[in-house]
Amino acid sequence: MSPPPQSAIPILRYSTQDLQPEARHAAWLERDWPRAKPTFLTVPTEPFNTVVASAPIGQLLFVYTEITAMTWERRAQDIRQSDFQPLIVNMMVQGAAQGDMDGRPFLEPAGSYHFQDLARPSKHESTASLTYSLILPRDLARAWFGSFEDLHGLVVSGDMASGLMDLANTFWQLMPGLAPESALRFERAFLELLAAGVEAGRSTQAAFVRPGDALRAAAIEAIDQKLGIERASPSELCRALNVQIDQLSAAFRRDGGVRAYLLARRLDEARVALNGLQQAEPIGNIAHRLGFSDAAHLSRAFRQRFGLSPSDYRKMDGSGAGDH
Repeated sequence: MSPPPQSAIPILRYSTQDLQPEARHAAWLERDWPRAKPTFLTVPTEPFNTVVASAPIGQLLFVYTEITAMTWERRAQDIRQSDFQPLIVNMMVQGAAQGDMDGRPFLEPAGSYHFQDLARPSKHESTASLTYSLILPRDLARAWFGSFEDLHGLVVSGDMASGLMDLANTFWQLMPGLAPESALRFERAFLELLAAGVEAGRSTQAAFVRPGDALRAAAIEAIDQKLGIERASPSELCRALNVQIDQLSAAFRRDGGVRAYLLARRLDEARVALNGLQQAEPIGNIAHRLGFSDAAHLSRAFRQRFGLSPSDYRKMDGSGAGDH
């Protein structure tokens, strides 16, 4: 007996082509994907139109986009109000983009790709374009690239970019009939090529380092590798790095200070715990494990960040709330 046919990976398609031209941009902004609020502040610079298709590849999300010219801005206030902060890899098949990634100038011509960290500000403009994009959860990006503080705005071109884009084009062509098991093979291939591109980009481009960036990266490494988010504090970090508190505070100025950074990390970890498949860990345990004084402390901070209590968030069955 022949094995049963494999179901194809789910593909989500969207287009504004059948809408009235004057309604297209607003309809696209209000679309509930991948979050309920826009990820960027956008302004079309020509009559707006777009065609989008996306599909999961293991932990990655692959996105095909045709879109008209526009300006894009990710502001600090947008980041503070959003729980959607992945690392995005954008491959420019046709068109071009240029702008500023948190103080780092970048230019992405056709045939290249760039990294964008949605936890950091950016402002850029793009021509009408056709792109492939990969959306990586932060934990996955950290596992493959280590600290990715230096990747925001990094542009990769040449053979490294060609190899990734050839793979993306192959995936796009096969996507309609691709089974989930086969898609997982593409996940590994994408990550291997991205890791090679990161290594090449780091070796050939001078890293953009602002005053304090190296200290901030060292502090984050100390949190992740030594202290743990539950034990980390400004005093512990100063002791581990042998620096003064004013130096540490300056390094985390764009985060609102080191305490604000630690709180944001703890709240992100709490949200992940509440979204766990078992959804069984008591909220008091989560609070204690992540360094909050008690469940009430976690609840107050969580409500201020995400707009609802941890228990109400858990009742949403992992659907979450925030920007798209």
